[in-house]
Amino acid sequence: MISRSFTTHAFAYHQYKTTNLSNVASLQRSLFSTLSATQSTRGDTTSTSTTTSSSSSAGDSSDQSLTLTYADILLQADGSLHPYMLLDGNIPTPKSLSPSAAAEFKACPQSYLFQYLYGIRQPTNLALAKGSLCHSALEELFDLQPNDRTLDNLQNLFRRHWSKERMTEQYGHLFDDQDELTGRLTRNTEAERKWGNEALELLGNYYRLEDPRLVPQPNPIEREIWVQAKLCLDPTHGSTGSDPKPCMDQDDNANKEERFLVRGIVDRLDYVAVPPSPRDAFDPDGRTVKTAVRIVDYKTGKAPNFKYSAATNKRIAEENMWQLKIYALLLREMITNGKTSSKGGNLKFISSNDLRLLRLMYLTSEEGEARYLDLDLGETETERNETLQQVHKELVEIWKGIMTLVNSQDPRMFPHCDRKFCFCHKVRPKFEFGSLYQG
Repeated sequence: MISRSFTTHAFAYHQYKTTNLSNVASLQRSLFSTLSATQSTRGDTTSTSTTTSSSSSAGDSSDQSLTLTYADILLQADGSLHPYMLLDGNIPTPKSLSPSAAAEFKACPQSYLFQYLYGIRQPTNLALAKGSLCHSALEELFDLQPNDRTLDNLQNLFRRHWSKERMTEQYGHLFDDQDELTGRLTRNTEAERKWGNEALELLGNYYRLEDPRLVPQPNPIEREIWVQAKLCLDPTHGSTGSDPKPCMDQDDNANKEERFLVRGIVDRLDYVAVPPSPRDAFDPDGRTVKTAVRIVDYKTGKAPNFKYSAATNKRIAEENMWQLKIYALLLREMITNGKTSSKGGNLKFISSNDLRLLRLMYLTSEEGEARYLDLDLGETETERNETLQQVHKELVEIWKGIMTLVNSQDPRMFPHCDRKFCFCHKVRPKFEFGSLYQG
């Protein structure tokens, strides 16, 4: 990916910026003028944005700054933007890594640059809105007593959330239609109704896959919890490594540069028996017997279609399970280091050796039905350590790759991908040719 030293690249890009400062300053002033007019008209304060700020080195001593949203970027003429107009030309160092950010960097470093470093995030679309609101309904369902966890109540939870959120800044634009002649926006209520019915059908699929009235208490033992850990750059130092002590619970500055923060949200944790059978995890008095902990993640997209060769099907399953393996690793680190404070208060009762089973709960499939995808991390602790140690190594390589490109301070070092649907192909043309990786 990198053909020259970072020092050479940084110097070369510094020269490139220096020789283009007058052009950048002109572009910047034009952008400020255009966006000031646009944003004052519409009162735009959306959160999917980055900031442009004038730079004294670009010949402008003004301290004004503007919010630059994805919508703003799409309004610009092709080639009218320059990376040096964003964040004073700096590529910021990320504070943490999430499973989605790690996956995005693996798939397309340039899309990662746009979304996670420059802050040009994709706005909420219909699929994301559906997923978020279905998750909220499923989380709140387990606030109800088992007999009250009916399909009607589940779907009403979705309706309540949508009624509250439908006209907010995040979701209000989703069903706007613009008249081609007048430019007037109108609400497409028929499209909204169709989308809502599709979401209700997903929840119906869930109910046919898992009857929540029969989920044995105290399951779920945790719902929608943040998991995070500072992972060592040396994977052998950590809960799954051969030498866990050097990287355990050290919050002083001594090891600050040797670790990086990974964080995410787990939908649900359940106690299950070994072999998995939720009801056998508890005795007649409701006390837990020999159990494992299963990490559950709801997916509103379609379940993968395992119609290929055994090797290809295995690769597809591994790719889909990667996010849950990261969660398992983070939970192992948290529990090993005694960081067990949690929303449900039950994380402190879990042993790191209990973390064994993973489940993706897809709410639809090619057949239109919900499907499980399960993975056992290993019968023995050694097997589980080997699996999660590999995940630790992969995250280290991703973090090192990110830091290598960030330290170059050259946006041309972030290659784009060849996926036609990728975000990078929507944003890159708006920037001056040659100021980003072109390929």
